[in-house]
Amino acid sequence: MNRSKKEALKESLDKLDVREHAQIFEVIRRYTNNFTTTQTGVLVSSDNLPDECLEEIERMVSFFMDIRAHLNAKTD
Repeated sequence: MNRSKKEALKESLDKLDVREHAQIFEVIRRYTNNFTTTQTGVLVSSDNLPDECLEEIERMVSFFMDIRAHLNAKTD
């Protein structure tokens, strides 16, 4: 995955809530144990993740955003 797609994915990840982040982390753990835990969360370098993992994360983020849009449309 190229750098610009990784940056766009990071921006999308920043919009997720804690439960969604936890689900993304479960995907990451299937591909690597190379991450750093801090008091505020977990840091993972996209350079340590294979494209397959990043693509799976991208699909999950898209799913989460679609669900939000659907729920927001129902409440409006």
